[in-house]
Amino acid sequence: MNRHAPSRSDRAPAVRRSLLALALGLALAHTVQAQETAGSIFGRVPDGQAGTVVIENTETGLRREITVDGEGRFRVPGLPNGRYRVHLARDGQVVAETAVLVTAGAGSEVQLLASQPSELETYVVTASRGNAIDVTTVESPVVITTEDLKNMPIAPNLTAIALLAPGVIPGDSAYSDPPRFSALPSFGGSAVSENAYYINGYPVTNPLTSLGYSELPFNAIDQIQLSTGGYGVEYGRATGGVVNVITRRGSNEWEAGGQVIWRPEGLMAAPRNIYYGQNGRAFGQPGDAGRLYQYRNENLYSTRTASAYVGGPIVKDTLFFYAAGEFVRQEGGGTDSYASSNAAIEAARSNGWRDYTYRTPRWLGKLDWNITGNHRLELTGLSDRAKQSVDLTGFDYATFERNHVKTGGQYRDDKTNTWIANYTGYLTDALTVTGMFGRSRTDHVNEPYQYDPNCPTVSVAPGAGIAGFTYPTCQYATETLTPEGANDQTRNGRLDLEYRIGDHTLKAGYDYSKARSLMGEEFYPGGEWWEYLRSNDPDTPVAPVFGVGSPASGGGYGAEGYYVVRHVNFGRSNLEVEQKAQYVKDLWQVTDTVLLEMGLRNEQFANYNSAGEAFAKKNRQLAPRFGVTWDVRGDSTLKVFANAGRYHLALPSQVAYRGADGIVNTQEAFVYTGVDPVTGAPTGLTPLGPRWSENNEFGQPKDPRTVAATNLRSHYQDAVTFGLEQAISGFNVGAKASYRTLRSAIDDTCDARPFRRAALAAGLDPDAVEDWQFQCALFNPGYANTFYQDVDGDGTLERYDLSAADLGYDKAKRKYYAIDLFFERPFDGVWYARVDYTFSRNWGNTEGQLQSDYGQDDVSQTVTWDYPELMEHANGLLPNHRKHQLKLRGYWQLSPEWMLSGSFMYASGRKRNCIGHYPDPENEGGGYGSYYYYCDGRPAPRGSYGTLPSFQRLDLGVRYAPRWAKGLSLSADVFNVLNRQSAQNVVENRYLQTSSTTVSSAWDRVRSYTPPRYVQFSARYDW
Repeated sequence: MNRHAPSRSDRAPAVRRSLLALALGLALAHTVQAQETAGSIFGRVPDGQAGTVVIENTETGLRREITVDGEGRFRVPGLPNGRYRVHLARDGQVVAETAVLVTAGAGSEVQLLASQPSELETYVVTASRGNAIDVTTVESPVVITTEDLKNMPIAPNLTAIALLAPGVIPGDSAYSDPPRFSALPSFGGSAVSENAYYINGYPVTNPLTSLGYSELPFNAIDQIQLSTGGYGVEYGRATGGVVNVITRRGSNEWEAGGQVIWRPEGLMAAPRNIYYGQNGRAFGQPGDAGRLYQYRNENLYSTRTASAYVGGPIVKDTLFFYAAGEFVRQEGGGTDSYASSNAAIEAARSNGWRDYTYRTPRWLGKLDWNITGNHRLELTGLSDRAKQSVDLTGFDYATFERNHVKTGGQYRDDKTNTWIANYTGYLTDALTVTGMFGRSRTDHVNEPYQYDPNCPTVSVAPGAGIAGFTYPTCQYATETLTPEGANDQTRNGRLDLEYRIGDHTLKAGYDYSKARSLMGEEFYPGGEWWEYLRSNDPDTPVAPVFGVGSPASGGGYGAEGYYVVRHVNFGRSNLEVEQKAQYVKDLWQVTDTVLLEMGLRNEQFANYNSAGEAFAKKNRQLAPRFGVTWDVRGDSTLKVFANAGRYHLALPSQVAYRGADGIVNTQEAFVYTGVDPVTGAPTGLTPLGPRWSENNEFGQPKDPRTVAATNLRSHYQDAVTFGLEQAISGFNVGAKASYRTLRSAIDDTCDARPFRRAALAAGLDPDAVEDWQFQCALFNPGYANTFYQDVDGDGTLERYDLSAADLGYDKAKRKYYAIDLFFERPFDGVWYARVDYTFSRNWGNTEGQLQSDYGQDDVSQTVTWDYPELMEHANGLLPNHRKHQLKLRGYWQLSPEWMLSGSFMYASGRKRNCIGHYPDPENEGGGYGSYYYYCDGRPAPRGSYGTLPSFQRLDLGVRYAPRWAKGLSLSADVFNVLNRQSAQNVVENRYLQTSSTTVSSAWDRVRSYTPPRYVQFSARYDW
């Protein structure tokens, strides 16, 4: 192109302005469109004259030319994140130029102010602010960039990063990944299983349970988008939050580097011990309140991480590569036992201490190919592997010493490989097409130490051992077993079209997802678990609902309350979930300052059992979504926005394992006269009744028509958001009000009574009806449900149309509202700060897919809805309710060599429950023991028993980048500086399961504390 460049002296101020703009752009946290992998550049030529806008990526040479429309507007979608130079050309002359940073999922505005015709011999470089406020989107997520990760004291995992977003809290500690020792995040009051995780647009959420995700080398992260809702119709399948990772990519400039991180055990504070609560009674005797339950002061560990990366051009301006590797080794130990009884203390002397090593190798490789100026292809491969070795040795609770004699252990290996292809085609100036296809596979290996399939699992409850009896065991395996060849596989693809016509940008697309899991479980090593128990009331039946009598009815030691229960649980399944979706969307630029977004998404899902038969499916899930944004001043400094939409969530594949496949999950109760001296199994058995299964799981095949209501509604919620953002004198401030309500949930009911009543009313044989056992079925609480069941046992399914009143349940309720306020001071080369405050309320009768009251992880098959009595007085503040949240983070470039950083988080404490026995045993459904919202025989509404302590954590860091070694940086970070270890949860089941009058020794005992203080050192080199 022929242009007349200015002299060096004339050009310097303009170049400096451009560089300043680019630096500001790098530091600003852009708002993003959730899960997008590309960004866009838009703008308008103020004088409205014709011209050509040329966009060029300064790192890769990617180049696009767009003709300005009749009103002087232009928009270039589908751009990979990076730095761009944008100029306006007329009659072969460059009349305006600017620099801009493009962030994936965001629109970056540029201002091209053309020179006067008489001044065409020079061009103007306009300083771009990096578009601190994106007026092209109707939502306001948060993005964390690679620079934030380098500058802030942040633990190197996605969970820690997600907690930086407003309204995000740690979920229950039961839903944690051991190598991270941190709970999965809850977004906006939702269950932690309701989130979606993406890498370069590919879903990496655990396909089996929806709990957890695949990770990648930390240095391969370019940016992370965090969305709490309000995203467009292009994406769905999340009623919680969305975490989308965009990886780094190669460019024309060679780069390489490495990092080592060391977290020493010696600088970790001692974790708090766990003691019995104020009502604790151990060994069946009073007076043990405050006694030690678990010794944890030496539960310490160290972590070492080594990583490296390299990237650059294979063919300049055309083909690039980026590769990164990371190896994490974590070593530690701690008690794996509890001082809950004399028998437990004795058992701890054999295998009460747990030494472990986690080895996590990860790698990522990426190729970017600019095939032509109009076609681009990205190929990404990544691997995330977790290898765990555990050794069990003896621990003496009298002396707190170990004997270092190995008696058990386990080796686990979970390896995930993922491959992703992304294509972008600019077919015309107005038409852009993008596509994505990928596959992922996770293989699971589990090898217990000295596993003996002929030795059963044996346990003795506190005070349940008969005086003079010895209860040995020859089974050293204590962990669950994984079948040979167990794996999870996913396959995903999508196609999107975008067409711009006049004031409208039209989008349409289709996406497809399939997940398949081969799983199974012989939950109890040795095939069975003998649980020795003692009832304080020997005349109370063990399981009256199933015809199982009292210990006294068996005679012998049963008269003193001693008995044993044999548990059996095993199965093997090949499960599959298929999901599809289509969408249409119109972005209408109503005026120069008002943008209206209207879209409709339709989703389908089907869950299949091992025989390939669909047992739960939905062919139409319509999700309308609307949004509007108003650029109040027309200069992107004040944005008012609103959005409303519906969001659906499918069932994970694990639902089929117990819900649709024929597994065995049974119990039998006996009185015994002796104990085998080798295996620990009881001898001289007298049965107390028939073998029973609470869910009628005796291994029989299940007809797919019987395991779910035929008119099953979706799990979905509606959400509305109103907000504003403003740039004021170099600061960004904003406020947002949001409301989310769960409209429908899917869980299982196990209540046979409505079916029996309907069957008797229809004239079926009363004896057959009485003998029939319900296997549980998926349904929608609070709605009419249609089921097919063979109640009379004649081999023919009868149809049962049961109303909400027949079933006896209220509708599922989960409501969340929040006011979010934020203040941000973009980095200007000296300091950066962001403050987020959230006032919220999370109320209802269900958490969603999980049940944190007791840490149950059976997604969409919780105890919650098994019987209506379990839901009496269930309304209240939910487990993920935190009234106040405050988050501060920032960094200060003290000098060219030194940087200080910090982060502070505060959240109100979790509400507590008192969960006990149903006060009317004669009319109780389920016989679930201490699992009802009643305490001391009186109603105990959810969240009415006080509040746990607040969560507070201060992290501080310092970084030194010496001038004498360019590219080298040394860091030290201290996490939880004040060593505040707060109780995250307590045991809320007040009574023993077998007695409605005996307070459980576990009642009010802390289940877990937040992690203690630790220190992390790192050395990094970037070339």
